[in-house]
Amino acid sequence: MTVTRRLAAVEASATPTQRVVAWLEEAHAFGTLEDYVDSLLDCPGEFYPLNRLAREAVAAARAENVRKSPDVVDGAVRKALRATVFRFELVLRINVAAHSMMDREVLIYAALSGQLTLLATEDRTERRAEGTHLRRLGQCRDAAFIGLTALLAEQQARTSVEARYLDGHPALFPAAVTAWDEMLHQATGLAVMADRLAELDGADVAEVDGNDPSADLVERHVADLVEPARSTTVEKLDEGRDAIRVASGWLRSRRRAEPASEAPGATR
Repeated sequence: MTVTRRLAAVEASATPTQRVVAWLEEAHAFGTLEDYVDSLLDCPGEFYPLNRLAREAVAAARAENVRKSPDVVDGAVRKALRATVFRFELVLRINVAAHSMMDREVLIYAALSGQLTLLATEDRTERRAEGTHLRRLGQCRDAAFIGLTALLAEQQARTSVEARYLDGHPALFPAAVTAWDEMLHQATGLAVMADRLAELDGADVAEVDGNDPSADLVERHVADLVEPARSTTVEKLDEGRDAIRVASGWLRSRRRAEPASEAPGATR
């Protein structure tokens, strides 16, 4: 068997997870999602990642079901396509969700940092007894912990989803991983600083028992990653009714989870 035929045999035997992970490794070599997308701009449509992955999935499914009835082949093709497209859409969803959260947290961090700076000015000694000062300080401190807990929940959810659907391979591009770690470091420092200032001034705040997010909060973040990817997948495969069902179920679960604001260190 020639090298070309051996490579083709390996590709044909790859699972949807292995196929998508191989594409991820290729894409991550560009460092950022933006650079990877730029690299595709001048490529013909058939070389776009989803088109290529879908084509490979169909070829593999047909090769694995030679001499079987058309119904069996069609079923195998549909199953391979759904698994492959879902994982591709999940990677996109993870990256979009992470960037969206980081963009939001940058603004929140700037606002809370400014508030804490004002509340920590030298004349705060005279204002410690003021209810407004202590209330604002307590609110800043609680908001800092809520933001930190949300970041940790998203990170745990992402790790769980990657383990379940991508063999543990990271979905975020390398530059995004670095940016996320920096954001988490800043959010942790802000929460610690706010907590210490609130303690020094005697603000009435809820006690925080660590920053670990609750299992329910992590599962909500998991659903926010998985369900939109699943809905988009069945929609792209022209399974409109299933897409509506998946999307409606996800939205109903989000409504049941509201209100999301709870004690700091617990959930958001």
